[in-house]
Amino acid sequence: MLDLDENKLYYFWKSNWHHCFDKEIHLMMLRGTIVKAAHSLGKLARRKYSMQERLKIKQMNQEIPRLHLVLKSNNDFRPIVRYKNNMISSSEKYKVKERLILLRKLNGKENPRVETQFQSLYSKWSVQGKPTLYFVKTDLSNAFGCINRSKLFKVIAEKHFNYKKTEYSQHLNKKIATHLKELVSELHSPLLVRIGSSVYEWKTGLVQGYQYSPALAELYYSYMDDLYFKQHIEHNEIGLKLFARVVDDYLYITDSVEDAITFLDKLSNYPNVNKQKTVINFQHKDFKHSKNITFVGYNYDTEKLIVSRANKIFTGQMCFKITFSPAIVNLVKFLENRVGQSAIPINRHIFNLYHKDEEIIWRHIFITFCISANKFCSILSVICPKSEMFKYIPLYKRVTLKLCNSIINVLLQNTPEDYSLVFCINHICYVSFKALQLCAKRTSKCSVILPYINTELAKTNCLFGKWREHASRLGETKIEANRIICRRTDLRKIMKEFEELPAGFLCYNNIY
Repeated sequence: MLDLDENKLYYFWKSNWHHCFDKEIHLMMLRGTIVKAAHSLGKLARRKYSMQERLKIKQMNQEIPRLHLVLKSNNDFRPIVRYKNNMISSSEKYKVKERLILLRKLNGKENPRVETQFQSLYSKWSVQGKPTLYFVKTDLSNAFGCINRSKLFKVIAEKHFNYKKTEYSQHLNKKIATHLKELVSELHSPLLVRIGSSVYEWKTGLVQGYQYSPALAELYYSYMDDLYFKQHIEHNEIGLKLFARVVDDYLYITDSVEDAITFLDKLSNYPNVNKQKTVINFQHKDFKHSKNITFVGYNYDTEKLIVSRANKIFTGQMCFKITFSPAIVNLVKFLENRVGQSAIPINRHIFNLYHKDEEIIWRHIFITFCISANKFCSILSVICPKSEMFKYIPLYKRVTLKLCNSIINVLLQNTPEDYSLVFCINHICYVSFKALQLCAKRTSKCSVILPYINTELAKTNCLFGKWREHASRLGETKIEANRIICRRTDLRKIMKEFEELPAGFLCYNNIY
């Protein structure tokens, strides 16, 4: 089985896995999370049903979604329900889509993006002389399962009441009321899940994987945030604050240690706060202390306010996060989706010259391409025969060129007016193939594409190679070569540091 991050494959003896599985289901029953459904109480109980009723129950059981246990990093399990989308009609899919839109409307304002809030915070922090900031990072354990359903229904009713005040269309109000009535009725009815051949009823909170769980959880926790953290969410002109919640992860930044401690105290209103994962950057007897705070894939240096990709991004958790599904039939599209920008965030949180110098930016560019190259090599090593790997080099070139353009666009939008960003497109392309060269050397079977990679490296190497020819190598781009730009001394020094993969970087190595 795959673990939660899909980066490790675990093998179990069948008997051992059955034992672990049964033990976890037994614990869920003891906690009252699930109970056996009335028509799933064993052969003796089913004898009272007629043959026609048994066939009907069997058919109904097949339509019930299956519950899976996904292994977590702490050796615990996360229960997730998986629905069969092909069994849902088009009209039902449309109804689900409408209800999700409705739930977003009821929630009102969308949470501002973390990078947008951080940009504003950094600007004010710089103007105010870079005072000490206090960070609190935490998350909620079992966020879906700990939702109080009775309170959720009250939240939905209150949100609907407030929404009706702002919506003047009677037709739309009537439509919304109908959808909400059906949704609440569905939530009140037993939520059935299938485990093996047995059927259970989910009793507490919401189950992860249920089609409305993410939207309902967002509605619920947004309401609770306003209730408990209103003073921390509201901004003022003088103080420095950042409040962010992404699903069940919280980050709070303030320039007042008293405010940070108050926030910690208010977290106790949630019974499922994960104290083991709560990290702060100031001394407190109950919580872990660290200068670096990791939040949703990013690492924050709490003293210098420098943001970088979290170490786990390139030590396996993202590099091997590949679900091998029927999509691999079209390997070209599969690679584009897993290696390109759709799988690797390119945003101003990382590529920002307002609060980073150019040397740090180039390191971020290198790490970004290492992640892309590692995924590319991993997929080829698993799926593709050695003799056909070279055919996908042009694809990598095309995808990474799009990444190059995205990085450049983000940098140009996040560069101070008095700063001149001087570069050659070949510099970024060179880094992309340097990353691919390093990953191919350490990835099983991919050494066969090294000659093709070296050829592309030579074409883009205007820093150390033939700088005059670089313009003609870029196809339609006819930019005249400029020695001052192509041979930048400071950049050559930075590039020489990219002869090894980042420390701790893991590459796929198939031992079979």
